[in-house]
Amino acid sequence: MTTRTPRKLKQRRAELAFERHALTSRLTEVERELQSLDYALRVLDPEWAPPKKVAAPMKRGPLPRGAVAAGCLRFLRQREVLWTPDLAQLIRDSNRLAFATRKQADDFASSVAMALRRYERVGVVEAVEQDPKTRAIRWRLRKDGEGRLLAA
Repeated sequence: MTTRTPRKLKQRRAELAFERHALTSRLTEVERELQSLDYALRVLDPEWAPPKKVAAPMKRGPLPRGAVAAGCLRFLRQREVLWTPDLAQLIRDSNRLAFATRKQADDFASSVAMALRRYERVGVVEAVEQDPKTRAIRWRLRKDGEGRLLAA
């Protein structure tokens, strides 16, 4: 007694076998290119070694590098004291940014907060207060002993 093999199973197997062949070919190409790049890097710097950990490349943000930080200083000079969400909204509006998801908007607000924290570490801005409910921080530019802004 012979059993009939289901056509859908054979079809799915053929699809996966074809996909495996394509991926194997692509992997061979990637390996070859990586070897070439490693060689070129070692020619330029004999001490160079490939990294142990492989991380995904950083994604580019919606604005050029430094634009968020510059926007923070610009708006703090104009308004003196601002909450982080308000500052994020001002930068967002001034650059005509629109985010498709809430997560993208939150990520952008987080980048504003990180820029402000970096400025806080170097003494350019200071946190005035924190909202206990939302944990949002109110920021202002620091002034020297004579009342002049440090980030002038």
